[in-house]
Amino acid sequence: MSTAPFQLKPFSRRQQQCLLWWREGSGHEHCRIMLADGAIRSGKTVAMIFSFLEWSLTRFSHQDFIVAGVTAGALKRNVLEPMFRILDTFRVPWTLKRTEGKILIGSNAYHIFGADKDNAQDKLQGMTAAGAYADEAALFPRSFVDQMIGRCSVAGSRIFMNCNPAGAYHYLKTDFIDRADEIGMYRLHFTMDDNLTLSPEIRESYARSFSGVFYRQYILGEWVSAEGAVYPMWDDTENTFLLGEDLPAAPAERGAGKRFAAVDYGTANPCVFLDVWDDGKVFWILNEYYWDSAARRRQKTDAEYAEDLGAFLEGDPDVQIILDPSAASFRTELRNRGFRVLNARNEVREGISTTAVLIGNRQVRAERSRTPCLQREMHGYLWDPKAKLRGEEKPLKERDHAMDALRYLCHTKTDRWRRCPSLQT
Repeated sequence: MSTAPFQLKPFSRRQQQCLLWWREGSGHEHCRIMLADGAIRSGKTVAMIFSFLEWSLTRFSHQDFIVAGVTAGALKRNVLEPMFRILDTFRVPWTLKRTEGKILIGSNAYHIFGADKDNAQDKLQGMTAAGAYADEAALFPRSFVDQMIGRCSVAGSRIFMNCNPAGAYHYLKTDFIDRADEIGMYRLHFTMDDNLTLSPEIRESYARSFSGVFYRQYILGEWVSAEGAVYPMWDDTENTFLLGEDLPAAPAERGAGKRFAAVDYGTANPCVFLDVWDDGKVFWILNEYYWDSAARRRQKTDAEYAEDLGAFLEGDPDVQIILDPSAASFRTELRNRGFRVLNARNEVREGISTTAVLIGNRQVRAERSRTPCLQREMHGYLWDPKAKLRGEEKPLKERDHAMDALRYLCHTKTDRWRRCPSLQT
């Protein structure tokens, strides 16, 4: 398996501290844990990969190591691919044992783990490791982090962790960062200025790609909690429009663009369809369907919902349906009827971040007279205060069905160029 050469760039002072912290004379060689946290695109990961590889290969032989990411896919993208390129550039032999889930480098074995489930810690049971590398550790269950640290019992073992900040009550903040001296941890806080490869234009584009609490976490690198309204940037005038005045009424008159239907499926809970016209810059929400079985005292079948969706879209065969990925039975019903169905991306926190940016940029606009349920939910969509105290960032699961459909639309059909209109040409 060959890879493209790794393009070496100058390291910033903060990256050099990450590279050298475990060496004698650094002043931090006594620490057992190193946590690099801070802004996105701040150069944390590359410096940590170099540091972890050099430390493990020069200090140990014939030992086992833990390499963990929130999912196997994220780990491959964020860590393993650049790691393989670094090894190839320096002509260090390595072998990937896919079926065994490990990488052999020299005489050492680096075991690959995903940490996205509450029972992920079970994968580590019985293992004795000389060290660990944890990518995006703030997304790991606490049980996995505790087990990972406990498994590193070889003399001289070290734990390397990196992450973007989460809430102020997250366990990495309260039990690690705030107790760094007590537990023997070296904390390195990164900003975008610590990545010397970023141009001012790129930094600005990333800054414009987030808003609210996500701007403070991802751009400023602060451990702050989300509270109050999820979308405080929503404006009842700027984020709405009247069909026939701000946008032509007939689909044929709307010009170039695409039509989508965003669907949040529900049986006992409300079922929502959003009729959306996308002109490439703005998602125009033309109409909504909202069936609340509890209020109507009647649940509908998949077949009935499919009939309703066809009528809602006026029989238009070219509409792509963006569907709640958990709605397996409804997806089958729609496909059997010839609908074009796409499973929505369902990462809640990331999806809310994307939707918030589009709302703030006035790139989401709802028809004022035809979307009353969406507008009502928008004003009542709040962060869960109890989840905040647990170090989590979750919206209240109340009156959020149109909000889920909107999130599916925005997160599934948005790229960085739409998030940052100034980059569009």
